[in-house]
Amino acid sequence: MIKKTYKMKTDQGTVRKDGSISSFFHSRFSHSCLGKQAMLRFSFLISSLMLLFACSSIDDDLSDCGFDVNYELKMVTNIQTKLQTQLQTDLELQTNLELTAALTTHLGTIFRDYADDVELSFYDVKGDSVLLEHDQHDMNGKEESYTLNIPRRHYQHLATANVKQEQSVETIDQALCHSARLKQMGLDTIPSHTTGVFSARYDMDIKDSIDQTFNVHLYMVNSATVLVIDTLDSHVRDIKVYATGFATGFQVADSTYIFDKESPIVRAVPVHSDDKQYACFTTVNFPSPDKMIIPVGAPRRASNDDVADGLWEYHLYITTAKGSITRSILRSYQPLLAEQVLVVHVKLEPDGSAESTDATVGVSVTLDWNQGGTYNPDI
Repeated sequence: MIKKTYKMKTDQGTVRKDGSISSFFHSRFSHSCLGKQAMLRFSFLISSLMLLFACSSIDDDLSDCGFDVNYELKMVTNIQTKLQTQLQTDLELQTNLELTAALTTHLGTIFRDYADDVELSFYDVKGDSVLLEHDQHDMNGKEESYTLNIPRRHYQHLATANVKQEQSVETIDQALCHSARLKQMGLDTIPSHTTGVFSARYDMDIKDSIDQTFNVHLYMVNSATVLVIDTLDSHVRDIKVYATGFATGFQVADSTYIFDKESPIVRAVPVHSDDKQYACFTTVNFPSPDKMIIPVGAPRRASNDDVADGLWEYHLYITTAKGSITRSILRSYQPLLAEQVLVVHVKLEPDGSAESTDATVGVSVTLDWNQGGTYNPDI
């Protein structure tokens, strides 16, 4: 009997391999914000009994014979604890227990302690690294087992979790290992992600008649933003929030994010709290760049103007008591990393403009923004 253990976990401070694939790729860096000890653990037993219809003689070459694989999902995580720790370290949230509780409940449905689905791909380590074995399975948030059949050989293994559950993300180009990636679906304006998405890569050499244990760490590839708006004395009629500046895809084999020239606009989700002084919105999406992206071959390095643009943005559209619309653009100079939650605080003025005391956030305001006739309240 060959015993194999398949683990997926998220650790604070884990650093992915640095590297660049193209002008709009950059490496995935530290997933530092949500804590230390989250772990999603897969366990499966691989039986060494060959299928009789595939291999009939002990003298045959058995390297391509299948093994019955009992695949059992056991998840041991503390993402909820990590989420609470992150929110409780925000100094302004520490004095607002109602809002902190509402955020913990809302984001807790996204940063969940279980997987709804898993997808396992096994590639040839030689040549073009073509796909040799593939399996998808619905877990539905339960610990359950199922059977795989996989030949003994050396594989480059890629795994994802919760992609099927997340309707705005899809896996594409899986025929070759180096091209397999997660892609953000949707038009220019997209919904916020509804679940955490995980991925892993692992060099897996399944040998004959040897007890083996494989530890495969799956890391969260998306992250969250939180915008807290103090509306005291502003008397606003309506607030709409969007965020932009994030990756459009993720290359699984080398853990790099893909950035298109135009970033999608993420529609923020309101978080309702008993404290009516504060309006709160969240987005869940792929990370931002961790530094300014200058295309390969560009005739210059990053300038002060580039830095002034920020790494990612919030767009606020405030309908004031007078019925006019004020647009505030909040530019964050702090990168949003994978598995991270970033909280931004602003105060609204009666004219609808937003003010921030955070040194990592720049604000530009346009009053009566709807005069140009381009504002679409249903965007």
